[in-house]
Amino acid sequence: MELNLFLDYIGNCVRHINEDVERLHSKQYNDSVVLDHLSSEVIMLESHIKYFTQSNRLAMEEIEYPYQTSYVNQTQVEAPPRYFTLEELSQYNGKNGAPAYVAVNGVVYDVTNNSVWRGDSHFGLNPGNNLSIDFATCHPGAMVLTRLPIVGYLATE
Repeated sequence: MELNLFLDYIGNCVRHINEDVERLHSKQYNDSVVLDHLSSEVIMLESHIKYFTQSNRLAMEEIEYPYQTSYVNQTQVEAPPRYFTLEELSQYNGKNGAPAYVAVNGVVYDVTNNSVWRGDSHFGLNPGNNLSIDFATCHPGAMVLTRLPIVGYLATE
């Protein structure tokens, strides 16, 4: 994952977290709703940090040990992060043997083998789409996302 994109995301997360803290202090908002949103932001931030760390681990090992020969099993090497346009994402709709991907808050998740997505839909929502708004209205916290594999990010166009 490109460092600048990652840092932009971190900055936006911190801004959203700060806004939630201000909402809690103002007492003008329902605390449980704000805390659910805050929890969601923290979980998404944690997922991004984990993904960034994983995708950059091999590069860091090469920097730390530049003169050592590395014998890495090819099946253990993770592919670099993938950036999906909305058009590309729509091809991952779970039909005709295609994987089923959904995007939530800029992150693309693989729901192909997730039991609640059997039949290529989940409560009327279809894979191959950006479901950020739908997700926010149905799942106040982002706990469900921590069980889904991250396959990439939505490209900012």
